[in-house]
Amino acid sequence: MTSDEVYKLIEANGLTLHGDIEHFAALVASAEREAVQGRIDTLHAMYELASKQRDYLMDEQRAQVEAMRGRVQ
Repeated sequence: MTSDEVYKLIEANGLTLHGDIEHFAALVASAEREAVQGRIDTLHAMYELASKQRDYLMDEQRAQVEAMRGRVQ
């Protein structure tokens, strides 16, 4: 949410902040950035876990293929 959006929200609801609108807008923006960063961190951790699981499964499949090739020959 941009500062302008915060101002419009305040004005649309008939609120006043006694001259601290800029400070309030900065607090809202900061809180939103922190929330978004938390989501990004969670998604990154999920991606890392999925990548490790994929690599593990690929290694297992390769080992099974090699074992089967050894039995056929």
